Amino acid sequence: MLSLKIKNWLNQFKKYYFTYKKGFYHLPYNGCSPQSLIESFDSFPFVQHSKEKHCISSNNPLCEGGFYYQQIEDGCWIVYAKMRYKANVAYDLIFKGKEEDKEITDEDYYMLSLNNINNSVNLSKDICEKAVVFPNYSWTFFKPKVRNCDLNFKGASNKYITIYFNETWLQKNLMPNKIFTESGLTSFIKNQDTKYIIWSLQGNETIINNFDTFDKAMNIGGDAREIDILNLKYCTIHLIFDFLRSCKEQNIIGQYNALEYNDRFSINRVENYLKNHLFDKFPGIDILAKKFAISETKLKVEFKQVYGKPIYQYFRDAKMELAKELITENQLIIKEISFKLGYENASKFSIAFKKHHGILPSELRKS
Repeated sequence: MLSLKIKNWLNQFKKYYFTYKKGFYHLPYNGCSPQSLIESFDSFPFVQHSKEKHCISSNNPLCEGGFYYQQIEDGCWIVYAKMRYKANVAYDLIFKGKEEDKEITDEDYYMLSLNNINNSVNLSKDICEKAVVFPNYSWTFFKPKVRNCDLNFKGASNKYITIYFNETWLQKNLMPNKIFTESGLTSFIKNQDTKYIIWSLQGNETIINNFDTFDKAMNIGGDAREIDILNLKYCTIHLIFDFLRSCKEQNIIGQYNALEYNDRFSINRVENYLKNHLFDKFPGIDILAKKFAISETKLKVEFKQVYGKPIYQYFRDAKMELAKELITENQLIIKEISFKLGYENASKFSIAFKKHHGILPSELRKS
């Protein structure tokens, strides 16, 4: 009832701020530069902007949280966003100007982001007392003037560390560096047909410690005037080189596939659907492709690109992560858990569980 009231209320402002499509509130913003990003979000309703703390925050019917920003030096900014979502929200990145204008100036910015997406699955209280969270980590690297849609599902708590830098800063600080050339990014930037990179992380890399690092470096929740800019500059450069090393060691440029705007939207919705149907059997590639209006080939290839695993393996591994939560919660016996997750008997479930986690369900429960 409440969600219906919110939807009706927001529809009053639809032509000014929002659209509602495919189950998401779409919020357009101009994010081609950190300055335009700040101006765009500052114009939204329910937003507070503390210029002294370099922070934009909000608590509204759609989401709660905000982002901190700092200019590291001329042509380079850092933006750290933390948001909890009360509804499905899609941020649509737009840019002012003509689509056919390909020339990149210092008014346009590249965006390198380390992302932590924490989607949750709410189960009935008799199965699990708490929401089960499935974290996903990834890199994204966008060229200037590239359209992007960032999907955020209801119940998610997401974090993004984004570095903005313009063409002059790129040419002066990164292009001359040997590891930049070895990473393959020189050819990526020069290729006009390539627009952005999405690269999934496993979640056990030391790179993800950067979230704790930037919490401290940007004094999140504190006073931005007390930030050690030199230390923040060091952390920012270190994060860039983490990405460059990943590109070199994993041949990211040689392996990634660019996704079309609508395809990425569909892929994210497929992943969320699977997470919310872990007690069901795997529906099949053909059924998922039809349900979310994407070809079977694209679904298989692009799902692996975004989430780092073939779609069935991802579904199977998510079942095992859910099983671990249920065992730890200690509300159901192991036989019940195996039955709910679709296993013929507890023995087959235990074998699959140990293969994934390296420990038997019974051993985990005892510990």
